[in-house]
Amino acid sequence: MGWGDRVPAAPRKRWRFGPIVWALLPLLTWGLLAPVPFVHAAVRLRTAGLWLVAGVYVVLWLVVGPAGVLAQNPEVNEAVAGFSQLGLVIAATAHAFLLRERVFPAPAPPTIASDPAVAAALAARQRREQARAIAKGDPALARELSIGRPDLPREFDDGGLVDVNHVPAPVLVDRLGLSALEAGRVVEARDHLGGFSSPAELAVYAELPEATVEAIRDRLLFLGGEPER
Repeated sequence: MGWGDRVPAAPRKRWRFGPIVWALLPLLTWGLLAPVPFVHAAVRLRTAGLWLVAGVYVVLWLVVGPAGVLAQNPEVNEAVAGFSQLGLVIAATAHAFLLRERVFPAPAPPTIASDPAVAAALAARQRREQARAIAKGDPALARELSIGRPDLPREFDDGGLVDVNHVPAPVLVDRLGLSALEAGRVVEARDHLGGFSSPAELAVYAELPEATVEAIRDRLLFLGGEPER
């Protein structure tokens, strides 16, 4: 990223009310729909364990639910039936909340590779690698394509390489972020040496901090020969 790029804010966590209502069905219906979340979970996830759980809740619903055997039996004490229903409601609601994340997993955050800025940076890196390979294998072609020469008219995209041996000082400032003083030392040293051959020479002879050279290493190119006219 450039110095002016803004770091994207982390996505805000959102409450998902649908799954919460789903888990609260046993409580909201006072047990009338207690088996529904578990039958739905079994259908959605298709596991034998969940089908067994759903079956257990269906049986409990038939026995102690609001329309179950105990509630319809006049010989059963109302308090017993009521506490049985309460137990079903509490157990089913708590269990549904435990299952909620499995049935409704949170959407995966977008991967960093899908970020347009990251994709552009990776593409530029690949272009630099390709352009560097051309410069190494065929320097004459590299000069013809103006690889590393953003100061010259060209059509070839080299991904942002800078030929330190030939670009004018303002390009060193604009494209590599060097200060005017540092760029001046680079030009003076390369004129004295006849050009650099590596980042190490650039650091030593132009008296650039190692941290500065390391930060721009991926964009550096050192073409020999005469500069383009």
